Amino acid sequence: MEQDKYLSVEALTKYIEKKFEVDPYLKNVYAKGEISNFKQPVSGHMYFTLKDEGAELRCVMFQKSAAKLGFKPEDGMQIMLTGRVSVFSKGGRYQLYAEWMEPDGVGSLYIKLEQLKKQLDKEGLFAQNRKRALPSFPAKVGIITSKTGAAIRDMITTMKRRMPSTEILLFPTIVQGETAAPNIVRNIERANFRNDIDVLIVGRGGGSIEDLWAFNEEVVVRAVADSAIPVISAVGHETDTTLTDYVADVRAATPTAAAELAVPDYRDLLERIAERRFRLIQAMKQRVDISKQHVSRQQERLVMHGPKRQIEQYQERTDYFVERLARGLKQHLILKQHAFERLSFRLSHTGLDREIAQQKQQLANVRKDLNQQMSHLVTAKRRDFLQKIEALEHLSPLGLLQRGFSVVYKENEILSSSANLEIGDEIKVTMADGKIRAKITEKEGI
Repeated sequence: MEQDKYLSVEALTKYIEKKFEVDPYLKNVYAKGEISNFKQPVSGHMYFTLKDEGAELRCVMFQKSAAKLGFKPEDGMQIMLTGRVSVFSKGGRYQLYAEWMEPDGVGSLYIKLEQLKKQLDKEGLFAQNRKRALPSFPAKVGIITSKTGAAIRDMITTMKRRMPSTEILLFPTIVQGETAAPNIVRNIERANFRNDIDVLIVGRGGGSIEDLWAFNEEVVVRAVADSAIPVISAVGHETDTTLTDYVADVRAATPTAAAELAVPDYRDLLERIAERRFRLIQAMKQRVDISKQHVSRQQERLVMHGPKRQIEQYQERTDYFVERLARGLKQHLILKQHAFERLSFRLSHTGLDREIAQQKQQLANVRKDLNQQMSHLVTAKRRDFLQKIEALEHLSPLGLLQRGFSVVYKENEILSSSANLEIGDEIKVTMADGKIRAKITEKEGI
């Protein structure tokens, strides 16, 4: 009889299950919390734990209900759900069987943001090849933001400090609330209607995701994408990111950073100008030194290979050939003299006067031919020599002076251009028959 008081585990679990099922408060439960230990096997069912600071509740959402969700639950997501609480007999635990679920608070905005982000990215609005470079020296910068926030003060202060000459045009804009998105779009269109704005800053100071939500609205993102003016997005602080940041040509971490990106710092420009001026001066000095070296080399070449040197070389060669010619003639005469002596000796022994007379006549003819050849050779060499001297004299600087040209010196340096002279400079002019000194009183260009 005592054993009849004891229930099996299954019986006790069934009893508890009946209690859960008859309780009207557990048939339609509304609960919210954070998802953890989320799992979704191939069956499509979702298994997760719903927790808060005080407790945890095991949850199940079957595939039929899960397929109706417009988002994918993840660990850490805050959700609201409805369902019923019952007992899972096999596991010996109670759990919530969820039938409906949606993100809670910021979670719903986050899901909406991610879905719109994927859609716009698929359309190519975030592609890098759409980004335009900002102008280097904008004359006018348009700013679309609230006229009372700290953001506009920081941007104006930064731009006036970096480039005081840049004109700033503010489009006072509502940047938070239901009317913010159409107000932002309208001001972007107003700025584009003008033709004098070089770069446009769109943004506001930091805040919650709800505060910044206007810059995630599709109409605002598309207005930024359609802007003919390059746009800098400056929404919130460095960690805040909106869809406007993705579609803008440049994203700035803060409004102050946007002002720094919009205009250059004139002090940096002055440093760059000073550096390039120094480099230009150094390059000119180097060019002048190279030119001086080139002139020196040309002067040395003129001394070594100029007309005077060539004349000396031709004179030396002429003397050499004249000497060779004289020596050759002398040797030739000696050979002929020997031949003549041999013939004379032979004739003196033969006693043939007629033969001697013939040999003498032949010798006279040979001597005459030889003299004629020598005369022709000397005449040809002299004519060639005179032609070369005449050509060299034509190339000689002295010959140029004889034809009316002159050489101008300034401080012992030859001048080739009037650009090296100033009014009042003293010069020295070398002519064919002397030198003169003069002073520059007037310059005329050619």
